Amino acid sequence: MTELPTLAPQVTAPPQARDWLWDVTPRPAAVGRTLALLPHSGGSAQAYGDWGQWFSSGVRVVAAQYPGRGARYGQEPATEIAALADPLAEVLAGLDTPVHVFGHSLGALLGFEVCWRLQQAGRPAAAFYPSAAAAAHAHRSAAVSPARLSDDELLALLKERGGMPEDILAEPDLIDLVLDACRSDMAVTDSYSYGDDDRRLDCPVVAFGGDSDSAVPVDRLRRWRELGTGHSEIHVLSGGHFYLHDHMATVTAVVRRHLQKRSPLI
Repeated sequence: MTELPTLAPQVTAPPQARDWLWDVTPRPAAVGRTLALLPHSGGSAQAYGDWGQWFSSGVRVVAAQYPGRGARYGQEPATEIAALADPLAEVLAGLDTPVHVFGHSLGALLGFEVCWRLQQAGRPAAAFYPSAAAAAHAHRSAAVSPARLSDDELLALLKERGGMPEDILAEPDLIDLVLDACRSDMAVTDSYSYGDDDRRLDCPVVAFGGDSDSAVPVDRLRRWRELGTGHSEIHVLSGGHFYLHDHMATVTAVVRRHLQKRSPLI
């Protein structure tokens, strides 16, 4: 049986929240909920820069910053998902508000692991929103390891999925940085294992995906409903892997609805 990772007991000091969480839009101290956003492969916290405008001042919107991105550039990137999930769960468990977790692609698998750790630590997430990813227990490694793709092949894959902005394509130096980040993140995704135990979340699981996402068959997206013990929703929208760009109003409206269930003032 595969040994499942837990919150690392050997950590004697909690990781610095300012390293791991970027405030998308600074909020006043008194907020009712925290929405934590977890980036996709190759993405940084800044990928969620426009999310703050969709939520009121009663919600603190934060995005995870992985090692090797943004202000953490130069730090060694993660090579396995536990290296991201353990410290993120520890930081989020230390917040004094209910936590909602949204993750896109790699961020969805990471989000499941973070929510599981929070649940095991007695600090369960209020809701989990996986996006553009097969359910954790239905995840399959890529047919060809990302490490074996040439730069041109990886760039073509990113273009196909819609995850490469035109301004980056025009900057060769930026392309190299993004490709390096994508390789490390895709290696984390490729090595991911749900494990042998039947792990389910006690919080609502609300999944999103695109109907023409070549990386995530809709049947595997729908299997997220199997990983929650209570309420679950599956929202299949038009588009590919980055369907999100065309459906921000729809996705954020669903998230707001869940945020409001316990606090009508949000």
